[in-house]
Amino acid sequence: KPSQGECKVVGRVCCDSTGKMNASSVVLEGSIDVSYGKRVSVDLRALDKYSLFPGQIVALEGTNPTGRKFIPTKILDAVPLKTRAISPDKPVTVFGACGPYTSQDSLSYEPLADLLS
Repeated sequence: KPSQGECKVVGRVCCDSTGKMNASSVVLEGSIDVSYGKRVSVDLRALDKYSLFPGQIVALEGTNPTGRKFIPTKILDAVPLKTRAISPDKPVTVFGACGPYTSQDSLSYEPLADLLS
């Protein structure tokens, strides 16, 4: 939705074309619940530096003056998670995995479900 003033948005980084993602092919995809999975182009020229990859979930601050292109002025930092003490009495199992956990044609997270089963 158009916004002349600064606003914060969260979404999944996607590429608007086939092949490698570059600064002019970045789009932000909203959630199914909030924006029905709609996508908006992202104009990264206002950022000094950035590092994005397809499937990454990001929070951006910026404007969307026309409703067709979001212009971020800042990539917001992730909120640190609370840590918990590990009990020496219980074994700890750690899994490592790297997304994206969705395919290009579906947001169903089937690859993640397969990994966890």
